[in-house]
Amino acid sequence: MSLEPCKVCGVLNSSEEEICLSCGFPTKGRKRPVIFQVAAVILVLAFLIPIITTLISLIKPQQKQIPTNTKTSLMN
Repeated sequence: MSLEPCKVCGVLNSSEEEICLSCGFPTKGRKRPVIFQVAAVILVLAFLIPIITTLISLIKPQQKQIPTNTKTSLMN
């Protein structure tokens, strides 16, 4: 009896086990397609980018606009 890592989660299972004790995936089964990993990364970025940009805009000091007095500039 030897220990083999699960192809999905990496937990060590007995070579005699039919399913992973951690995730329930068949130990002799195949890995999940790469499209699931790509989709997960895209979803995470879709949520993180707006949050990060909002935080940066809140942290960045706001520049104050100096009002120009047009009456005094016309008189000179």
